[in-house]
Parts: sequence; structure tokens; C-alpha cells
Amino acid sequence: MTDRPKKPTMKDVALRAQVSVQTVSAVINQKPEITDRTKTRVLEAIAELGYRPYKVARSLRTRQTHTLALIVSDIANPPFAALASAAEDHARAFGYSLMVYNTHDDSDREISYIQGAAQSWVDGVLFVPAGDRMPALEALHASGIPSVSIDRIPEGYAGPVVKLDHVAAGRQAAAHLIALGHTRIAHIAGPRALQVGRERLEGFYQGMRFAGLEPDEQLVEEGNWGYEEGYRAMTRILSRPPHPTALFAASDRMAIGAIRAAYEAGLRVPDDLAVVGVDNIEVTAYTIPSLTTIIQPYARMGTLAVRMLLDLLDGRMPDPAQVFIAPELVIRQSSAPPRSLRQRETA
Repeated sequence: MTDRPKKPTMKDVALRAQVSVQTVSAVINQKPEITDRTKTRVLEAIAELGYRPYKVARSLRTRQTHTLALIVSDIANPPFAALASAAEDHARAFGYSLMVYNTHDDSDREISYIQGAAQSWVDGVLFVPAGDRMPALEALHASGIPSVSIDRIPEGYAGPVVKLDHVAAGRQAAAHLIALGHTRIAHIAGPRALQVGRERLEGFYQGMRFAGLEPDEQLVEEGNWGYEEGYRAMTRILSRPPHPTALFAASDRMAIGAIRAAYEAGLRVPDDLAVVGVDNIEVTAYTIPSLTTIIQPYARMGTLAVRMLLDLLDGRMPDPAQVFIAPELVIRQSSAPPRSLRQRETA
């Protein structure tokens, strides 16, 4: 059995570069007092010997790991997958790796993951809270680790945040459908236990009332963001005639599920039912009909959140510390004027 080749050490690098071990350490840790000539000699010796600094040992000394944690409520949700991908790309561009923790909207997992992230000595935490009340928030504050909240603001959190203006998104969806001539408009809301669900619902109510229309509670159902929830909620709405002529769903996945329920009930989109969603997930451009939706710019949000966290790590408070992104409507085939209005216009 042959012995494994001995790994080069910092002392070997120092001997090859004819400098002290302390100088090699200073070059590796990017200390400013080393001359360019000495730095070049050390880096050449490192390359020639194939030396690899022991990052764990270095992190024990510096308390920096160049690692960020992203704690997300549901990585299977396409918008959150886009957020994680963009955050990882931006973190990597600045020399940081990103660890992703998926809580499945479970507060116990969230506490466990935040405690685990703190013990791993991550430099900062990005998080999408599992709920409005975040039991893990105390553990996060106790760790002293800089953090940025994304999409939702849990109770008691006063740190940096980046999120869509959900109230404005609800208003914009209602205004679009009303401008097309709809007055009997249904809404499939997100979970009312979550601030984001309540805010989109409130925006929808505001948009209706601004136009002088009182929302019909018989046309409002609650879902949990997914396709099946949208299908079931729309089935309940359609069981109570007269049917609505338009629908605002608080997520694209619920909107797509609702369209399936409408088709099974003999309705056609947009001829019998105009539909608007939220998120602008990739599939919405390819559904038949393509879905009118409000952009939730998760990739941009992930990039902004990383940038804000890096500011905190550099000792600066992000400016602004709270970013509320204005909604943007993408009009596609699923929204059109009601059939009765089109018939009058062509008569």
C-alpha cells in the first residue's frame, strides 16, 4: 500500500517563496500591508505547490465563512425557485456561496434551520417567513446575524425588507377587469392567515370600491397558492349562481387551477370568464389562453436582497432599508370585455 502524497502546508509555501509563514497568511487573508512583489512571489509558490488554504480553520479565526443562508417557505413554488437561483448567482458574483433551507411553511423547521444556520456561522440570512408570527425571529435576533426579509414582513421584524406592494397589486388587478367592463368579479385570495394574502385581498376591495362597486362575499374564496386550491375554490364559486364574468386569483397557480374548473363547468376563457393572476411564472405565457398576470419580480427581489445583505455585512444600512416594488400588469389573452358588452358593440 503506497502512502498518500503529503499535502503542501503553509510552511512549505513560505520556504518556496522565501518569506515567513506570517507573510503567507497575510497574503491569503488579503492583508493590505504586503507589497505587490511579495504577494506575487507567494501566489506563485501557492500555484506551484498546489496549496489549498484550510477554509474552516480560517473561518474559526475570522468568524467569516463567505456563506449566506436563504430560508424559503416553499422551494417547489416556481417564484421562490426563481428567487433562490437569482440570489445564488448574485451572491456568487461577490464571492459568497448560498445555502438554501426549505421550511415547507413549517414554523418548527424554520426555527431549526435558523438555529442551524447560526451554528454554521453563516455571515448573513435571507428569509421568506413561514408565517406572520415568526417564532424563529427571536433566535435570529439572538444570533446577531444580519438578515433581510423577502416578500413578507413578520411581526416584530424591523430590519431590511424587499417585497412587492401587494395592496397595489390587488388594486391593479381589479382596476384592469373593471376597465374592461366587468362588474361581477370573483376573487380567490391567498391564505388570510398570511399578511400577503390579506394585502392582496384588501387591494382588490379597494379597487372595487374606488369604482363604486361593492365586493360580493359570495364570490370570494380562499386558497393556498396552488393549482388544486384554485380549482377547488373556483368550483365552490361556480356552485353559487349567477356566475361571475371575471376572476382575480392571488397567484398564477390558483388562476390556472380555476381556469380548469371553469372549463369543466362549460365556461370559456376569456369569452365567459376573464382571468388575472399574480406572479408571472414562466408557464403563464404558454397556457391556452395565455394568462394575464401581475409580475412578482422574484429574480430582481433575490438580487436586491443579496445586495442589501452585503451592505449590512460591510457595516452600512441599505438605503432605502425597505423596498416596496410597484406591480406591473402583463396583459395577455385571458382577459377581455364581458360577452354582453362585446355583443352590444358588434350589434
